[in-house]
Amino acid sequence: MATTTIRVSAATRDRLMRTRAQEFGDASIDDVITRLLDEHADHALKARMRADAEHARGNVDDLAEVRRVQAELDELSAW
Repeated sequence: MATTTIRVSAATRDRLMRTRAQEFGDASIDDVITRLLDEHADHALKARMRADAEHARGNVDDLAEVRRVQAELDELSAW
């Protein structure tokens, strides 16, 4: 696997190493960063799914209103 170097502050490096020790045991730094990025992506996906579900609930409410109005219009046009 090809590797590269990234520049981070000493504070960020130290924080990453503490997180590794506390949460990931002897995992490589590459694995730690990958897992953290995956967790972030998972959280973002769940947030989008919650927003989509909320939007869908709004659409259901709108559709119910359209059906109600259409029923009233149908009733009026039957006169």
